[in-house]
Amino acid sequence: MTAPLKSCKTAADGLQLLNVSKTFDQTEVLHDIDLTVAPGEVLALVGPSGAGKTTLCRIIAGLETPSSGQCYMNGTDMTAMPPGDRRVAMMFESYALYPHLSVGDNVRSPLLARAKGGLPPTAGQHIEQLLAVLEIAHLSDRLPSELSGGQKQRTALARALIQNPNALLLDEPISHLDAKLRHKLRGEIRQILNARPHPTIWSTPDGLEGLSVGDRIAVLIAGRIEQIGTPEDIWLRPASVKVARLFGDPPMNILPGELQDGQGRIDFHCRSMTMTLPPALAASAKAIKGRAAFLGLRPNGLTLHRGDDQSAIATTVYSIESFGKYAIVTLITPPGDLIKLKTADVQDLKLGDDVGVRYASDQLLLFDGTTGRAAYVYS
Repeated sequence: MTAPLKSCKTAADGLQLLNVSKTFDQTEVLHDIDLTVAPGEVLALVGPSGAGKTTLCRIIAGLETPSSGQCYMNGTDMTAMPPGDRRVAMMFESYALYPHLSVGDNVRSPLLARAKGGLPPTAGQHIEQLLAVLEIAHLSDRLPSELSGGQKQRTALARALIQNPNALLLDEPISHLDAKLRHKLRGEIRQILNARPHPTIWSTPDGLEGLSVGDRIAVLIAGRIEQIGTPEDIWLRPASVKVARLFGDPPMNILPGELQDGQGRIDFHCRSMTMTLPPALAASAKAIKGRAAFLGLRPNGLTLHRGDDQSAIATTVYSIESFGKYAIVTLITPPGDLIKLKTADVQDLKLGDDVGVRYASDQLLLFDGTTGRAAYVYS
């Protein structure tokens, strides 16, 4: 569960990017990025590998210069400001630890760099507490060469979190940890950030991680902001097929097809089925120019049906991945479309079984087949 949403009320609050673009060797990697992160807010920056997340963080930190656009911190233009004057703390995906310093000294290093007259008496205690939270207190005297990848990542994370910066940038901070530790530290880190006054950007390729840590989410794909919204907005109303495919476990099923006018109805037809759209979806279809469309089926809105049912989608069991309380079942339609669903109903289910799939009408979404943008009608 995330903290209550915070919002920037004026340009003088927090971190603001205006029309930021970046080009490397005539290749544009960021295009007209507009972002505002409020004081105390955690913005989850979600996107696949190569989307431009690290480049955007490096621009904010002053390690890269934007090709165009401006960066503001608390109303001050810092676009041309040297990195050392920005007081932006960044955790690098590559860790960037000092190889000759111990874990404890690596974490202490940014405090010493800014200390005037020595560190406060409580600094050592704060470092010990943070290392304990990240479960690396017992490694305090080890060198980076003596650490595993996950231990190095937590050391880099501690070095960023120990600071009191104007802004905090976490570039994939828990990506190399095991699932149990990732789950634990998401909550622990959020507790720490909730008490901080600075804006934070948490970069990750994992959509579910972004949903769990962000007050808001910015979806970055191919250097462009595809959607910005609350976790609820992103989950319930993805702005495009690209966004829909990033979120969920498993992600939403997307079937390409076309819209057909019937007698007082609108049908969605694809090679695997023909479906009469429910009223809400039929109203949304009017926003689509042309006939091409994508139908989105949420895996948790699908159910298996054994037996003859003309309203169900005919499929064959392609694979079963069991996770104890539930399983992810991949089905294949006769024409070859793959459909995934999440279910606990896998008793006696075997590979090659012929089964039907029913769908909940309130778990269906419609997207423009040409632009990929979502078609929504709001009441």
